[in-house]
Amino acid sequence: MKLPTALVQLLKRLPETPPTLGIVGVLNLVRQQLWPEEDFAWWEGRHVRMAVTDWDWGITLSYQNGRFVCGDTPADVTLSASLADYWQIARRQEDPDTLFFQRRLSMTGDTELGLTLKNLMDATDFAPLLRFFPKPLREAWEK
Repeated sequence: MKLPTALVQLLKRLPETPPTLGIVGVLNLVRQQLWPEEDFAWWEGRHVRMAVTDWDWGITLSYQNGRFVCGDTPADVTLSASLADYWQIARRQEDPDTLFFQRRLSMTGDTELGLTLKNLMDATDFAPLLRFFPKPLREAWEK
């Protein structure tokens, strides 16, 4: 997925909190739909950072008291990939293991937490999230 350079430059200048709040809100809305059997006890009180390598930017999430929240401390684990690679994972066009072995997805910190998250990402059909995105992104998803 290639975004216009001007948009990328703007996003790079924004603080991480507003987009993280948006993602947290959407995840809380669709949690039961995406992961009806998952209790997330393995994530409780721990912080995960999803770094976007081509933007030098990312979000930090936590799971506390049954809800996703913005991470407010250093991450226990950081997953790093390009935006295009995250997009491919979400669309199930590429699995995280393949990207990991191609060194396009990396993990630092708590490996057990990272592997659990990587496996969750691999098993998740993110298509239900499309309803939260504008039409151009929904159309891009289908390509």
